[in-house]
Amino acid sequence: MNSAGKALGQWLLGAAIVTAVAALAVAMLLRSSRPGGGGFAAEIDLAPLDRSAVHTDGRIKSFDSFAADTLSHIAGPRRVGGLPKDFTYLDMLLRPERYDDADAVYVKNRTMRADIAEALRASVLAGELEGVTKDRLAAFEKQGLISRRLLMRPEVTPLMNRWAGDLIRTAKFVDQIEGALATMRPESLAADLRIVPPPPGSPPNVPWISVRELAEGAPAKVAPAAALRSASPIDRLDAAVRERLASDWARFATAWQAENAAEANAALASFAAALPAVNAEAYPNQSRLGLESQYFKLGSLTWVWLCYLLSVVFLLMSVAFRWDAARRIGMGAFTASFLLHTASLGLRWYVSGRWPNANMFEAVTTSVWFGAVLAIVIEALARRSPMRNLFALGAAAASMAALMSAHFLPQLDSNIRNVMPVLNDLWLYIHTNVIIASYALIAMAAVTAGLYLVWRLLGGGPDHARGGGGTEMLLDAALTDARMASDPASARRVSAGAVFDGATLVMMQLSFVMLWAGIVMGAIWADHSWGRPWGWDPKEVFALNTFIVYIVLIHVRLRAKDKGLWTAWLAVIGCGVMLFNWIVINFVIAGLHSYA
Repeated sequence: MNSAGKALGQWLLGAAIVTAVAALAVAMLLRSSRPGGGGFAAEIDLAPLDRSAVHTDGRIKSFDSFAADTLSHIAGPRRVGGLPKDFTYLDMLLRPERYDDADAVYVKNRTMRADIAEALRASVLAGELEGVTKDRLAAFEKQGLISRRLLMRPEVTPLMNRWAGDLIRTAKFVDQIEGALATMRPESLAADLRIVPPPPGSPPNVPWISVRELAEGAPAKVAPAAALRSASPIDRLDAAVRERLASDWARFATAWQAENAAEANAALASFAAALPAVNAEAYPNQSRLGLESQYFKLGSLTWVWLCYLLSVVFLLMSVAFRWDAARRIGMGAFTASFLLHTASLGLRWYVSGRWPNANMFEAVTTSVWFGAVLAIVIEALARRSPMRNLFALGAAAASMAALMSAHFLPQLDSNIRNVMPVLNDLWLYIHTNVIIASYALIAMAAVTAGLYLVWRLLGGGPDHARGGGGTEMLLDAALTDARMASDPASARRVSAGAVFDGATLVMMQLSFVMLWAGIVMGAIWADHSWGRPWGWDPKEVFALNTFIVYIVLIHVRLRAKDKGLWTAWLAVIGCGVMLFNWIVINFVIAGLHSYA
């Protein structure tokens, strides 16, 4: 087999490995999305609701997406009883008595959890709390879920009152708990489930009809036309349509409460099938609703971090051992991972109707996608230079870390919500994309800088790249293609330290330019939105601090003798400042940019 055939085979092997990992991840997700333990929960079929729409907060969502969003306000990132969130929503609505003592309310603050558990532990030891054990309290401290009954206990009430009075540290957590208790009331769940579209001829943006309105009884006698025009959507709904929907929902609720899965499934299928016909023009595309449901059932595709992990492993092997087969497999795995990542962003874009960069989950996942795009472009320019593989390696490592964070950290909420009014501006797509792309390059530069530091730790000398700017280095790499083709050993005469430093320098200089451009664009947007270009907001300050680190790096690069070491350390420090800006400023320190 010729070399081209071997290369293609190795790329295909990498893609096959990633596909296998992706298939395994999808199978695990689908398995975890099914109710466990058998019984009614396993027999009920909620698939008809996957293509049903719910009107909430001025936006139309699939029922699955709506249920996940609502349950996140009650149980946070956890599942109640290990059951899917769409099942839990309906169960809370139709059988609320089952949740009086079910651990369903999420307490986010760990110190508050410990204090609540300690207050209840004395009553447990005294035998005053039936059904509560030390193990249950230990599980609460670890997972954060507690029952409504325990939160209402007299041992907990003084704690809640004290925390509510601490406006700086704990009041917001008490508000979250009280909001969860209010949301899980069946009356609230029924009122929020606006699943019936308004009848034809309704004004735009009129709220949809909730199952609570549907269940409140048949409409009164037919009113005059003038009265109907000012009536609510439920009163203007055709009587026959309303009677059918109300009957199907009542039959579904009765069967659910009796745990008659067959009858509940039949009633739900009939109910869901009738919804689009109520107002075909207002009803969203059912294929889009189905894709939105699948997007969330597949965990927002954040499991793609496993595929990026594979590419990191093989690309590191190619760097460490100069093993060409590992390079090809790693690049194949990186390409397949990038395609899956692109599919996830494209699906979210299609579902939400906007480019995904309006909240922290979207910013983190989109940022590293930009980094992967830039890495592919740079790899194409440097494909025959000693720096090849390193840009893909940096992008794969950054993407893996970002998607792992999105997968495991509850703070990065993947639910799709409306864009805040201050963000609804053209500059959201200009300033924000440039900034997050520069952040991805900063993270990628930190990867190659870390490799340089490891190389020095293992005894490497103070080598550094001899090129000038990043563009000059890439052009020089392209010009050496012919020389390397005639003398392949010339690539091996370049030390690893110089290669690592060169790759760091390319990404650092690109990120420096993009970060400066992003800051200037942010100032223009701030002047447009808030009437001033700069306000010393914490996020603005630390974006500037990151830029200052890179200014220092450039000047140190010009003056220091050990250029490679200083470049590597400052690239890592710059990445640390950038991460502080994204993590601490967004989640700990309040400011004008806290929504981002």
